[in-house]
Amino acid sequence: MNLQKVNDWVSKNIPFLILGTLLLGLLFPKQLGAFSPYVSWMMVFQTFANSLGGGFRDLGRALTHPKPVLLTLGILHLLMPLIALGIGSALFPQDPLYTLSLVLVESSPAAVSTLIWMTIGDGNTEVCLSTVLLDSLISPIVLPLTLRLLCGSVVELDTMGLVRSLLFMVVIPAAVAMLLCRFWGKEPCTRLKRRLALPSKLMLLLIVGSNITRCADKLHHLDSALLFLMLASILMRIIGLCLGYFAGRLFRLPYGTGLAVTVSSGMRNNSAAAALAAQYFPADVVFSPSISPVFSQLSVSIAMRFLVRGRPQPEKTKHNTPQSADSSAL
Repeated sequence: MNLQKVNDWVSKNIPFLILGTLLLGLLFPKQLGAFSPYVSWMMVFQTFANSLGGGFRDLGRALTHPKPVLLTLGILHLLMPLIALGIGSALFPQDPLYTLSLVLVESSPAAVSTLIWMTIGDGNTEVCLSTVLLDSLISPIVLPLTLRLLCGSVVELDTMGLVRSLLFMVVIPAAVAMLLCRFWGKEPCTRLKRRLALPSKLMLLLIVGSNITRCADKLHHLDSALLFLMLASILMRIIGLCLGYFAGRLFRLPYGTGLAVTVSSGMRNNSAAAALAAQYFPADVVFSPSISPVFSQLSVSIAMRFLVRGRPQPEKTKHNTPQSADSSAL
């Protein structure tokens, strides 16, 4: 069996596979819930595998022209958490934990899966990877601080616990991958990344399935509040993509860089958010991070159909035929 073809098929159908995994988690919570104690270690593997191929030099090179990266981080960590707080407060005045779940997602670092869409749409992979790596490195500061400022009154926060978990699941594996690229070489790391691509995606599905089991009982009695939470999760993904797109147009970024800003603004590391929710918060907070991967991948896959229309077309080679020579003389 050609593993590359299997990986391509999984990448193409990842939104539907995530949806299927969520359903399996709801139908078989005891079986998939058995993997919950190992979610942190699965996150370590996934972060390491997806961070391969990017080194400190790439990060430094992107930061010499920091506008796209800073623009994306501003959308991710200034605008989106405030919008999530506003939407959550308006929709769930009696359920502040649902608001917290939305803010938690929007406080999480940028998604490593954005790199897949950069390959599909010929986007600026260097800007995208630099955003993911930098956001991962600062996440132990940004995420707990955002939750403390916006939702500190909702629930008691274990700030140091959040910091330790983010260091373990995100920062350390990303830094190890960057160091490996620095000392081993970029090409060997890129080859290793390709080999780990399929296991990394399967690990993502297992993380999603095991995390949703914590709120399986609640979802068996679906109410209007949960339906509104699903709609709010969809809306947040659309808002993120729109903000990234219009920011790229406002600052007149070239196609590839604008695509990187757009997609990075619309996607989050939902696996990290779900793992933190399952470990540090009540079950009501787990729902939004667990279902967000479905809406994230679906919204980006639909948006890409329109975004790639702006892709520069390769110039056609002109042949010096007599007709073209006559035309150029006119």
